[in-house]
Amino acid sequence: MEQQEITLGQVTYQISRVYTGTRPASELVAERLAKRLAENPPFDEGHPKVI
Repeated sequence: MEQQEITLGQVTYQISRVYTGTRPASELVAERLAKRLAENPPFDEGHPKVI
């Protein structure tokens, strides 16, 4: 089990994971956040109907 705090900008994520593998939790979280932003960008980015 791995417990970690990761700060990205002004947000702090508290992570507690149980997994098998060699990649650190910080790398897995960064990858997941990047994927989510690509799929669903912030409201003022990537939306054609922004006023």
